[in-house]
Amino acid sequence: MIEFIVKTIKGMIIGVSAMTAGAGTFAIILGIYDRCMEIIANPFKHFKSNLKYILPIVIGIGISVIIFGKFVLYCLANYEAYFRCVLLGIIVGGIPTLIKVANKKGFKKKYLISMIIALIFTIILTNFANTVKAGKTAEYISTIELIIYGAIYSFGAVMPGMTTIHILEYMGVLEKIMSGIFAFDFGIIIPFGIGYIILALTTAGIITYLFKNFYGMTYYAIIGFSITSLVMFIPDFSSINEAVIGTILAIVSGIIIYFITRLEDYTKNKKERFNKEKIEENIENINEVTNEK
Repeated sequence: MIEFIVKTIKGMIIGVSAMTAGAGTFAIILGIYDRCMEIIANPFKHFKSNLKYILPIVIGIGISVIIFGKFVLYCLANYEAYFRCVLLGIIVGGIPTLIKVANKKGFKKKYLISMIIALIFTIILTNFANTVKAGKTAEYISTIELIIYGAIYSFGAVMPGMTTIHILEYMGVLEKIMSGIFAFDFGIIIPFGIGYIILALTTAGIITYLFKNFYGMTYYAIIGFSITSLVMFIPDFSSINEAVIGTILAIVSGIIIYFITRLEDYTKNKKERFNKEKIEENIENINEVTNEK
């Protein structure tokens, strides 16, 4: 039950981040990224265990969209600096987990090359996104366009450290798409979802391949993307009071995420100890039966 609740909370965080800055980085920080990519790439392989793992995450994402969707848009419109601080705190609080996961199979100096390349690449894209201005809000979006926009948005969601929300904003379609999703307008949801799913399935397969064959290089590239996202989320404060409140929010959110990741480690270690004790108990029972015979 604790594991289910923790994964649901993580799903809620992923849901909020997917609506704002892309979910990939947050999924890695929360320790669920690589497993989710494997499930998306091969959903019917070990279907029962996959469903058990991903169901609470999906539930959490659904809760976020239903409960926090309009609230997120409101915060972005009226309290963008504070909201950026919360996202910044989440990333900082998860950095220890990110480094731990990246070094799980050992560390080599050549991994830093991929991190630097990813860092430079993302800085260039971020600077480009920050220099363009959002276009006029579109009054009509065709079905084909919605599929394309869904694919664009999906790329930012599944690629850690990347955010494509600026692109949709620049094209003047972000507000209309988000409003349609939160209003359950299936004329927008279905084609947008088709594009999202197609790109996610394709990208998940590629990322899964990279994890299996270039684990360290891939994760350090992700670290490079994530470092850039830290800079991207630093807001422009309008006053000292706003800076103080924003800093407090960043610290609090960072502490919360840190303890959420620690809680998962605790539940995982507890499960491993339980399994070990059961194995030892079974071995003792077998030995007793053998000795009796």
